[in-house]
Amino acid sequence: MFFAGAVAIGLFLFRASPREVTLVYPLAGAPAEARRLEVEVRRGDEVMRRAEFPLPAVRPPTVSHAIRLPDGAYGLRAVFSGGPGEARVVLREFTVSEAGAIVLPL
Repeated sequence: MFFAGAVAIGLFLFRASPREVTLVYPLAGAPAEARRLEVEVRRGDEVMRRAEFPLPAVRPPTVSHAIRLPDGAYGLRAVFSGGPGEARVVLREFTVSEAGAIVLPL
């Protein structure tokens, strides 16, 4: 009985510990006039991480950043801005269940 309880607690703690994930944002659909990408990773109402990326005229195919997140469901709010016209907002959802790269097309 003690062993089963210890295993259950160990599994709970393992799942609660943050994992190393890399969020990758392909920029193929990004507005050509945008000069900045701001991303916000949320879990419910809590902001877990914010990042900002400059977008040069000749931009890379992707931008990415490493982050530590516990297992669970998350929301991403990405805002392309800095060019003429209104900012473009993209919302995505993703789930963390293992370490590694998570590709989120924008």
